[in-house]
Amino acid sequence: MNGQRRLALPDPPLVADGFSLRPWITNDRDVLASVWADSEIRRWASVPSNTDSAAAERWISGSSQRREQGLALDLVAVATDDGRILGEVGLSAFDLERRAAKIGWWTAAAERGRGVATAMVRSLTAWAHDGPLALFVVLAEVADTNRASVAVAESAGFDFLGSRPLNSGSDGGPELVSSTKQLVFASVRSRATARTPTLV
Repeated sequence: MNGQRRLALPDPPLVADGFSLRPWITNDRDVLASVWADSEIRRWASVPSNTDSAAAERWISGSSQRREQGLALDLVAVATDDGRILGEVGLSAFDLERRAAKIGWWTAAAERGRGVATAMVRSLTAWAHDGPLALFVVLAEVADTNRASVAVAESAGFDFLGSRPLNSGSDGGPELVSSTKQLVFASVRSRATARTPTLV
């Protein structure tokens, strides 16, 4: 990341219809491990080869360090009525010279098809533009055959930029056996209206 700096958490926390976004906590480890083992998640998202609860706890424990190093900001959507985990949305691949980052997301199996992913993406994208990061561009990269995530990007207001060949050969990468290319979407905030980033 160019211009590396600590990534602040949204303050106050982001709230959407029926859920709030917060950092992962250790007690979430079993839920995260079960999500990593979900074949639909593994099909589209990069997950560790070790998906047990101990590995999930280690990953969660590293969240604050990733924020401190300016590498990633991962937030979990928690239902306001009963505290269940609905999904995750996060920012990564920050380029603070260009004021850009990538956004990614997943939704728990029982919550799919209810608009959770779109609401998460809208909420974090708005904060990325208007909050302390003051990003000009938020990019979403989606496999061409992942029609659900294509619909999320479109519904969240992202514009289609184009496509490029898919690179999924790295260890722990998604199992995109039916995809040949990535579709690139962007949410762009004009420089004329963007605010100045806040160092934290």
